[in-house]
Amino acid sequence: MASAGISTPLRRPHPRATEELRLVELSWRQQAMRVALFSVPFLAVALYGVHLGFLSNAHAHIVAKSLLAADRLRLEVIGFLYPPLPFLTVLLYPRAWTPAVLGSVAAGATAWIVWYDLERAGLPRLWRMLLLAAVVATPSSLFLATQAYPDMLALHLVIVAWHYYQNFIRYQHTFSGFVAGLVLGLAFYAHFYALLYGLALALLVPLYRRLENRTVSTDERWATVSQMLVTAFPVLWAATSWTYINWVFTGNPLTYLADPAAAVFDPARWQAPLDERVAWLPAFGRELVAQVLLLGSALLVAWRQPRRLLPLAALALFPVVIRLAGLNYAAPLALGTYTLIALVALPERLPRWVAPILVVLAIAQGALNATLVAGEPEVEQWERVVTTGQPQASDLTERAFAERLAAAPARSILTDDRSSYRLIARAETAHPFLLPADAEFARALEQPRWYVRYILVDSAPAGRDLVSERFGERPPENFVVDGGTGRWIVYRREDAPSLFAEP
Repeated sequence: MASAGISTPLRRPHPRATEELRLVELSWRQQAMRVALFSVPFLAVALYGVHLGFLSNAHAHIVAKSLLAADRLRLEVIGFLYPPLPFLTVLLYPRAWTPAVLGSVAAGATAWIVWYDLERAGLPRLWRMLLLAAVVATPSSLFLATQAYPDMLALHLVIVAWHYYQNFIRYQHTFSGFVAGLVLGLAFYAHFYALLYGLALALLVPLYRRLENRTVSTDERWATVSQMLVTAFPVLWAATSWTYINWVFTGNPLTYLADPAAAVFDPARWQAPLDERVAWLPAFGRELVAQVLLLGSALLVAWRQPRRLLPLAALALFPVVIRLAGLNYAAPLALGTYTLIALVALPERLPRWVAPILVVLAIAQGALNATLVAGEPEVEQWERVVTTGQPQASDLTERAFAERLAAAPARSILTDDRSSYRLIARAETAHPFLLPADAEFARALEQPRWYVRYILVDSAPAGRDLVSERFGERPPENFVVDGGTGRWIVYRREDAPSLFAEP
């Protein structure tokens, strides 16, 4: 099918190629039913974690900003929160459990795509079920699905784009090319690494076209350039637009990359010298060697479709390249990326005897990946909570403290949500808080007794906190200590009722 968006008409796919198109032959109702079915296990784990009181930092950031926008009825109060797409979806119903549920649905949709690919690979149903269970039932996979909604959403969108990209490159299905580009553009608003994957896929277009044994001619070169532009343009446009908006309104085009909530740059790695980066390579190598399912998938590709081994290797090495450059790429996301690449890269119509081998490799990879995330504090805390069924004392205390704060009058608690975002998310309302996004914040910071009844400070802020910097050591005039827990202290204006008095 020719398209006005491509300078050189592409060849019409032959009937067998059309039958091989991915993710286009099912209606949206059929897709939705399968997504709902595959989401059930993730939803069960997510809601169990919510019941036990666990709340990841990433989810707390999103929920706190969503509550602020919902209470003030103004989207602009969030500033330049990045990534905006998870926030906008949580804004539909901002509660502490919402991102866990949405992440589970994204994980279910991804599991459905993987099941679809395994069926195309010719694996028997029982072995498909065992293989999918083996890759899902790991700490890194379940944490990614239920406690890292932005990462899971972006990973899902990139996988969807990958399938349409394959239709575009292998079968010249023009509509799929535009869908792949648009989905990658949307994925940028869920995670910065979508931009990098979009550029990588665009750069791989010439290699894929050469693998199809096409003749090198002027028309072929223009067709290649067209496919590269269709793949890369939407995500480049999304990144450029967001960067330009940051520049216009803040004076710094890369404000969103430096936001602590976005964590695009790894502060410990971004400015590391070259010799230190070289020293990271053995650890990255051990991580890759632990991906035995990915290595097995690569061997199958080398056996059945050797021409596709090089682009597979390039994509598999991409998480290493990203972290080597100093960008943040969380361990659960990296391990999830390796696993998905291994599964979607499996050749089609494999012999039946391959299936049990893949299951064994998946189990081994899951066990090895469990050791790789052992040093991640938040993953360890979550795993301990859901495996023992015992909430963390800190979560219970934090929730009880937030409930006290939620009872305060509107805009009566001066605080900086760069530190207190977890308490705002736990309170499930931004109504009592006066925050930096509010017009009265600067005046309240100068003369708090005229604007607020309470001041919430963090005695050990991890980042910039204007309220704690000013009042962290002692309360201002006309305020006294009302109560607190852990590192949190509440000052009360002398004429205000206590938030901690027993009824």
